[in-house]
Amino acid sequence: MGCLFRISLLFFFAVLIGLPIAIAMNAVQDTPALKRPGAINLQDMKNAQELAKRYDPRLMSKEKITEIRATTRELNTVLKGAMATIPNVTTQVKVARFGILIGMSVELPDNPLGRYLNIRTIIASSSRGLRFFRLYVGKVEVPRQFIAPALRYTLDNIVGKGKADPIINSIRSVKVLGPTVYVRFQPPGGLIEDIKTAAKKRIQVSSPRAVRTYYNLLERLGTQLSSKSRVSLTEFMRPLFKLASNRSASGDPAKENEAAILALALYFGDGRFERFIGEVRTAEQKSKRRKKSFVKLNNRHDFVQHFAISAGLALTGGENAANIIGELKEVKDASNKKSGFSFTDIGADRMGVRFAKKATENNSKAREFQRVLSAVTSEKRFLPTFTDLPEGMTTA
Repeated sequence: MGCLFRISLLFFFAVLIGLPIAIAMNAVQDTPALKRPGAINLQDMKNAQELAKRYDPRLMSKEKITEIRATTRELNTVLKGAMATIPNVTTQVKVARFGILIGMSVELPDNPLGRYLNIRTIIASSSRGLRFFRLYVGKVEVPRQFIAPALRYTLDNIVGKGKADPIINSIRSVKVLGPTVYVRFQPPGGLIEDIKTAAKKRIQVSSPRAVRTYYNLLERLGTQLSSKSRVSLTEFMRPLFKLASNRSASGDPAKENEAAILALALYFGDGRFERFIGEVRTAEQKSKRRKKSFVKLNNRHDFVQHFAISAGLALTGGENAANIIGELKEVKDASNKKSGFSFTDIGADRMGVRFAKKATENNSKAREFQRVLSAVTSEKRFLPTFTDLPEGMTTA
């Protein structure tokens, strides 16, 4: 009897330990279920822009239902842009027999089970809210009764506790006709603020206090140099990175460079970077208008703005997102007869992204940037000449 009990106990523990391992081995696979999406062409980007503008949730009334209509091609273009901040994730939307098939392949760190976590779910056509037909993780099919709780748990953790149900319930119906998907949607109150708050929590950048030190330096330099008709950005970079070098003696050089670059993005670029950093500027600094157009890169002030904003975007949203935002801006300009699509602007964007990435890559590279830029006298040390690229191009 005692022997039988021990055998039963061993069998129970074998199942208890072996079942999760067996599920994990079938859930994780050696190959991705999805290929990396190809390059987005100009028309794709224009379509995605128009779709985002047409159904901007900030403009939707929470008092009424809006029908969102989009082709799978448009949705995939938007998804590629939205997921650009996560380079190891590929997503795709397809029309399936019973509704919409949404796939995701996640490249995992080295492990003995496999390289990819492949997730596929089918959202069924439904006139009564969001209804999941199937969910697969690798080869494992998740029982239908577990799908909604899993989604609710995920959204509560990403957006905030208690936020999942209003988001799920905001989708009133889903319909598929040919390659076009129709979703009736009524946004819950505070959706945009909830998303912004969630994004801010997940973007780990320098503290407002660290950035403020460099921002105040830029303010002083701007006041001192404003009497001149033209000044190179090098006149700001040199003292900025000299300060970063001095502060790195008792700190982290990569973090100091990050704070310096974010101050640059805030001062020459866009005040909205404070949404990710926190309050850097005083009320007086926000209200006071300052002359900055005298600061140039390659004799152009717009290059300063492109460079600084893209560097800030690379640190807050990632390299891919920064590149796509820069390209979308030029696509928009292509329909503007005054400015047009400019490859030189994209050149300044890309250099800002590369600069931020390399200056914060590791401590060794960060110190090298500080050493070179603390004594920089020529823009060529950090910005190549690319003014021979085409610009002022129309959509045609």
